[in-house]
Amino acid sequence: MEPGLPTGPQLGLEACGVPLRVLVVEASAYTAGLLQDVGSLAGVSVEVVRDPRGAVRLLRQEFFDAVVIELPTPHISAHALFREIVAASFEQACRTVFLANDLGDTATRKFLTDVGRPFLTQPADPLELFDLVLRVGLGDEEK
Repeated sequence: MEPGLPTGPQLGLEACGVPLRVLVVEASAYTAGLLQDVGSLAGVSVEVVRDPRGAVRLLRQEFFDAVVIELPTPHISAHALFREIVAASFEQACRTVFLANDLGDTATRKFLTDVGRPFLTQPADPLELFDLVLRVGLGDEEK
């Protein structure tokens, strides 16, 4: 089933008054590149941070409509990173989605179950990723 991508006025971006800002936390810029390619026409701006702790510092200073985190995270456990994001900004923690590289890893599965946030597995389909980020960024992840 194809994700239901909104188009034109259905995007809801006009109501926000500004482009959707997305922070991607990943070791490479692959996912950010996917989001930039797919979301550029919809006004989505994407910023990449490779260091998870740097992402937390940035989240304390700036607001992002959606935060995408690739698992596993380097130099910090996913649980510890998410706790730091919650402490920095509960609202942005509620706008976080995850990309899991290995659902066979019991720690990753436990983490995703514990936090209850939406996630996709890698390699993620660019349109599915965009759809998820858009729904979370616009506060409509239940669709």
